Amino acid sequence: MADNEIPIRAGSERQPLHASITAEQISDLVEMFYERVQHDARLAPIFKKHVPGDWGPHLDVMKGFWRSVLLKTAEYDGRPVPVHVKLGRLDEDDFRAWLKLFDATVDEVFEPGARALVVEAAERIATSLWLATNGDLLARPPAWSERD
Repeated sequence: MADNEIPIRAGSERQPLHASITAEQISDLVEMFYERVQHDARLAPIFKKHVPGDWGPHLDVMKGFWRSVLLKTAEYDGRPVPVHVKLGRLDEDDFRAWLKLFDATVDEVFEPGARALVVEAAERIATSLWLATNGDLLARPPAWSERD
């Protein structure tokens, strides 16, 4: 290589969060989880207010989002923080209810090794959204793993 050439690095390969995770599992996760959300006393009113009528388009977006997170497909190009900020202030118990329901659904879909990684990803996302929706980026986020 000449002195004035810039070295080109190979792009990083996108590796799934866990080798056992499949797009079909992600689809099952999203379908099962949002079916449960629609019947949850705490979460249903929040979601139904913002996802009225046909949930199909929302589920499609969520499947793309979770494939991007778990399979590293990079297909999701949305902006989740502004969407969640529009919901208004969500309190810690709203997030805990979401995570508890999500965790139970993850338990039914993924094997234990993948399950832990999916839950960790959900907790990181919950922390980011909690910080953004509560307007204090210096606040100490809740310890989600202590939910029960």
